Amino acid sequence: MGQTKLCHNGHIMEASWETCPYCPKTGGGAMPAPPPPGGHAIPATRMAVPVAAPAPAPAPMPMPMPTPTAAPSARPMADAKKTRMVFEDKKMPVTGWLVALNGKYKGEDFKIREGKTTIGSAPTNTVVMVEDYISSAHATIKFVEKDGERIFILTDLDSSNGTFLNDSEEPIAREELVDNDTVTFGQTRMKFKCL
Repeated sequence: MGQTKLCHNGHIMEASWETCPYCPKTGGGAMPAPPPPGGHAIPATRMAVPVAAPAPAPAPMPMPMPTPTAAPSARPMADAKKTRMVFEDKKMPVTGWLVALNGKYKGEDFKIREGKTTIGSAPTNTVVMVEDYISSAHATIKFVEKDGERIFILTDLDSSNGTFLNDSEEPIAREELVDNDTVTFGQTRMKFKCL
């Protein structure tokens, strides 16, 4: 048996051959069988293979698109195993207002509702005022009815620049609000009006 060599894909072939008989060829013909288990090449006299350029890589197969299906039918609540959240757009009744007397929000009014109204610069507050001297959670106004009396409690939430009531120069921690009081959050002065 003559000298052998390896093609660029690692097939054993005769040293005198210019192309590998085992590598794929263009023209759509069937690919020849791999070399026999002994690792010896098939002599050229037994295999006539046309010489051709290597075949280009096959194009990727397109992925089938999923078929749209109908939405699953609603199951009765008894079968439900998951927690469900229900959001209601029910707002508590208005009990008063804060009206800005100076600053960026001068002339604007903010509603005070039953329960607790939060005031600050964070978007999660009930009354959102984005100013340099207003903390993200600055203060709250809590409305309660006790023995037929309507009470508003103003509480500072440890704000950086304090909450002031009327003309006091001392910041408050917790005070009762009455109609026409003025409240200063940082440097924004507001008038309180109740119903």
